[in-house]
Amino acid sequence: MTLPVACIVDLGSNAIRFLAACPDQHGHLKVLHRDRSPIRIGEAVFSTGKVGDETQRIIDAIQHFQNLGMNLTKELINPKTCWRAVATSALREADDRDEVIQNVQENTQIKINILSGEQEAQWALRSVAEARPLQGPFLVADLGGGSLELILGQDNQMLRCSSFQLGAVRWQHALNSDTPQALAHIHHEQDRLRAFIGNHKALTCIGLGGAFRTLHQITGQSSFKASTLEQWRTRLAPLSPTERSQRHGLPKDRADIILPAIDALCLTLDAVQGTSWTVLDGVGGIADALAQQLLQEQRNPADECKPN
Repeated sequence: MTLPVACIVDLGSNAIRFLAACPDQHGHLKVLHRDRSPIRIGEAVFSTGKVGDETQRIIDAIQHFQNLGMNLTKELINPKTCWRAVATSALREADDRDEVIQNVQENTQIKINILSGEQEAQWALRSVAEARPLQGPFLVADLGGGSLELILGQDNQMLRCSSFQLGAVRWQHALNSDTPQALAHIHHEQDRLRAFIGNHKALTCIGLGGAFRTLHQITGQSSFKASTLEQWRTRLAPLSPTERSQRHGLPKDRADIILPAIDALCLTLDAVQGTSWTVLDGVGGIADALAQQLLQEQRNPADECKPN
């Protein structure tokens, strides 16, 4: 009997993530390995409109993950691996995305699938719902480097979702550029977010993404109110990115974008009149949901699933 193994590559705007997982004896997701490569393709795309030279770094990262996957499965009995790669905001908007996808496929034999903002939101909700039933009115937020996905729902069911160009890398890029056009776009997206929330009030607010994980890491808390976020913003704002890493342990690729991330979280919490954000232990986001789906699909052999 073969053991299905799902290998997921998630090309975000701030980093590329890798997840290898298999089912445990109860059919639940068992994480074999997580890894990430801090390749900020959003910085290139939001500045020039193209991925450009970062394409080779993407290829190198995926080939590294492929080697990791091969080494991991050597220790398993009769494994059958299946790969899936997805990309979000930055590659979705890149003018050269077709060229990037082709180059990556030629060098790794893995095709990158572009997720729409709505698809991102749906996968985010699935990752949460599989870990915890959502009772009453809720909001799930997935904050990335390029975009912020919001899902409003009631009793585990989605009511509506949307994607906003308020990711931490994009927001910081707008601040750094200090151009009226870039700042006006951020303000426009903030207004869109408030209009989307409307009169919906959420008793439960669940957060996904690197910013939430970083705040969980530096605060030691799995739930934080707006006042906690504001206190940390005040504490971090006078510090350089290097000082934020040295004094508070922020990852280097988070230290320079933590302030707009906090601003996005405060904006959303205020709009929905929520009391606090909650970070769920063991919920890894869309990669986990994609792995779960891939393992289900492996019950019927697919072309891209290859025995080791």
